[in-house]
Amino acid sequence: MKAADLEKARLISNARDQNVAMRARLASNEALTLRIGDSNGLSAIVLTPAYEGRIRADLIAAFSLRIGENDAALAALGVEP
Repeated sequence: MKAADLEKARLISNARDQNVAMRARLASNEALTLRIGDSNGLSAIVLTPAYEGRIRADLIAAFSLRIGENDAALAALGVEP
């Protein structure tokens, strides 16, 4: 494997680890907040439990998709996740 491929694999693996961690946090029902603005005018948007549940499910699915993409990219480089 080329040095450039090793660096690419390392970056993909790091991204995969972050995606796995975020998916786990969402799946554990850790608090989910939606905020808008910057530090001077930050406001929280209150979500209904049902809407929060749909957002959480969509995010978990999106992170699962990203993890699958990470796995495919690693496999293409000959690396097991």
